[in-house]
Amino acid sequence: MQLIAQFGLFNGFLVLLLILGYSFRRSINRIFLGLSIFFVWYTLLVVVLTITEQILNYPGFHRTAMITAYLAIPSLYIYSRNTFYPGKLWRKTDWIFLLPAVVYFIDYMPFFILPTQQKIEILRRNLESHARLITVGEGWMGLSGLYFPFAYIWIAIIMYFQARLIILNRKLESGFKSSHNRRLFNFIVIITILYVPIFIPGIFGILFRLPWFNPNFVGLTFGLSLSTVSIYLFISPRILYGFLPERRFTVHVSTESPNPDSLKNPLIKEAQIEKRILPEPKEIVTRGTDNFPTTISEEEIVAEAEIVLEYMKEHKPYLKQGFTIQDLSNQTGIPVYQLSPLINGHFKMNFANWVNRFRIENFIELVPDNPQLTLEALSKKAGFISRSTFINAFKKEKGVTPREYFKDMKLSA
Repeated sequence: MQLIAQFGLFNGFLVLLLILGYSFRRSINRIFLGLSIFFVWYTLLVVVLTITEQILNYPGFHRTAMITAYLAIPSLYIYSRNTFYPGKLWRKTDWIFLLPAVVYFIDYMPFFILPTQQKIEILRRNLESHARLITVGEGWMGLSGLYFPFAYIWIAIIMYFQARLIILNRKLESGFKSSHNRRLFNFIVIITILYVPIFIPGIFGILFRLPWFNPNFVGLTFGLSLSTVSIYLFISPRILYGFLPERRFTVHVSTESPNPDSLKNPLIKEAQIEKRILPEPKEIVTRGTDNFPTTISEEEIVAEAEIVLEYMKEHKPYLKQGFTIQDLSNQTGIPVYQLSPLINGHFKMNFANWVNRFRIENFIELVPDNPQLTLEALSKKAGFISRSTFINAFKKEKGVTPREYFKDMKLSA
């Protein structure tokens, strides 16, 4: 059991270095994947120190693993949700995920600030009995015996929402249909499955007080999950290192001056101007294998941006209410994990704001030709779901409300 746990600690540490040191730079959302693995790794570290009684040399670690145990699965869920639904990385409802850890921390604050020698005395008593270790009874709120069972129940609840998230996106008509997106979808499914040993069968052991449930078993389950997750990440470089997909973009980038008419549209002006002023291809060095290119030139980035811009201009998919990044991925053949950083990095805005920019320009074009329609009706024709969403987006883009904008237009005319 200890061998599996130590193997998991070693491999988990290497994966953390790769995710936080390199992969994180390619996609900020991967920080949540890295945090999830770190929380599992830290929990396992404290369990191993407890099993081997090395915790006596580091008494400050005692009882801290419960905090990271509460946070590990929520971090995985946030990573998965942001992958399926790119947008704000941290949302208002995400604060709920911190609640159990915060309650535990407040309850154990007096214990955490105890003198070292006093902590060691408590530790020695706890190490004499597995039951006392699992009871977790040093808090001041009188919640003795509840933290371990609730931790497993909490993990099970978040795993339910994780599974629900996967099932919903599997059934979505606009879901991960392309081969590139399917690969990312499968990655999330497999990672979720590999996390299952963390709480099954442990949840039965703690709830029914089965004799085999003890710190050694906890170390085995966490070590098994961390080991398998680490091995899988090592053999999945496309996700871990953020490699480009197999598809290569071969769109010709013209060096001729753009059509003056096209420059009237501010949405395509950016890419065309960049295309003209590009110096010799500047190579952005990345890691690679025999099957993947090791460099990405700025010309390729601009060409990829032009593919997306041209598609948006010609087909106007943004007119569909509820248009998502998955829709755009399926329609252009560019995987979500490449579209998201492209839009955030090249266009300097998130997907929602980027799409709303197209809708606002379309709305402005519709107004003169449809005097019989209200602004709200026109906004829905442009793809906005509600009046409030439209006004907020318009004001954010133009700095004024729609009525003020057209009032100024009339005055200037």
